[in-house]
Amino acid sequence: MTLSATGFVRPRLDQIKADYDKRFQAALGPVNTDPDSVTGQMIGIFSAALDDAWEAVQNAYDAMYPFSAEGTSLDGAVSFVGMQRLPAEPTSVIAMCYGTEGTLVPAGALARSSDNKQYSADADIVVSRSRAGDCDIVVGSVQNSTAYVMQVNATPYSYTSSAAATTTEILQGLAALFNPAQFLVTVTDDVLTIRAADSYSSFTLAIDTKLTMKRLASPGTFIAVELGKYPLPIGALNKMDTSVLGWSAISNLIAGATGSNVETDEELRRRHLNQGYVNGTATVLAMKSRLENDVLGVSSALVYENRSHDFVDGMPPHSVECVVSGGLDQTIADKVFEVKPAGIETYGNITLTVIDPNGDAQICKFSRPVTIYGWISVEVVSLYDEEMLTTDLSDAIVNAVLEYAATLGVGEDIIPQRIYGFIFAMTTGLAELNITCAKTALATDTPTYSSDVLPIERAELAEITADRITVTGI
Repeated sequence: MTLSATGFVRPRLDQIKADYDKRFQAALGPVNTDPDSVTGQMIGIFSAALDDAWEAVQNAYDAMYPFSAEGTSLDGAVSFVGMQRLPAEPTSVIAMCYGTEGTLVPAGALARSSDNKQYSADADIVVSRSRAGDCDIVVGSVQNSTAYVMQVNATPYSYTSSAAATTTEILQGLAALFNPAQFLVTVTDDVLTIRAADSYSSFTLAIDTKLTMKRLASPGTFIAVELGKYPLPIGALNKMDTSVLGWSAISNLIAGATGSNVETDEELRRRHLNQGYVNGTATVLAMKSRLENDVLGVSSALVYENRSHDFVDGMPPHSVECVVSGGLDQTIADKVFEVKPAGIETYGNITLTVIDPNGDAQICKFSRPVTIYGWISVEVVSLYDEEMLTTDLSDAIVNAVLEYAATLGVGEDIIPQRIYGFIFAMTTGLAELNITCAKTALATDTPTYSSDVLPIERAELAEITADRITVTGI
């Protein structure tokens, strides 16, 4: 036993005791080694002590290898390849600070989320038109046949009112001038609201005297005080714990980048299996690994490359596209630029500026999954009389479809045939179903159902929610 070419094999307690029985009998002649005899009691004590020693030896042996080491020993085992256990990280988010223009929200100012977690401002935030992130504008003076002008990011937007001007007409005229790919502009109750398309970037803003700023906010990064995996939904950061004169409200218009708990042994072992890519760069597998392991909040990353001299699926020649879920945009862009091959163009639906090692500004692109809205129609054609029908059958079917929806990742098609398995596995009393699906670009679009596989592009993510699942025939 013990150490051999096949590894370490420790003797078990019953084997140790049997060996002691033989040794006592060989040394003392015929002796009673039954467990209730004096000699047997002594052998039991010696055997237990030696078993403890063998266990310690096995633990020391196991501590050498990542697949068997635990705790601190695992930390030491993976350190030989330059890895270390990931510590707990805080949730972070870019939130809008609303208030009087010129208000300074200092670094360290505290805000609180609806789940009672505190967040601290990462740096000073000045509520200013030069860094506007969310603003409401109203018409201060309605004038006929007059130009109403605002300037956003140095681009002038001018609308000339009609001969019978109204507030609504003027605001809607201004709103129609904006590119929806760059700005989210709405008119509600005679209030013009302007935000960047991503709901977190800032922009410069100037308006003429006939328009009035009703509300103004500037974006800033807030980091959770408590480390750990705490999701922060849109609008959840909504209370101010630090009193600042002129700071009237806070809200996160985007979901936070969820933090993480201390990496578990099993998570560290899984990461170690891919350790060949964890410290790498420039290859598809290395870029994927670095984005998923290095960037806080990233839940998944897909990396595509176009090595040809032609455009392929919209990608320019010799370019790379990273499709990333989770994390903050700027942090992702910085990492993409860090690990991409030198001289290779980046491609995607998000464009940001990063600073290269020479201190120069560079453009870096990556993609966020585009939400495609999935619709599921389940028709119950017939029941199976030999089984009891599931209570609340309609709800059970909806839940089964949602279970299927939870399996869909970025770029994965909607396959109606796979939904049958989830429904029959989670219900009883059904004999025949008819399932059709649809997809739309907007949640308000009218779906056209089909029993065919619905293709989802590689940078798209199908979203199926209960309100878009219909059950009929019950």
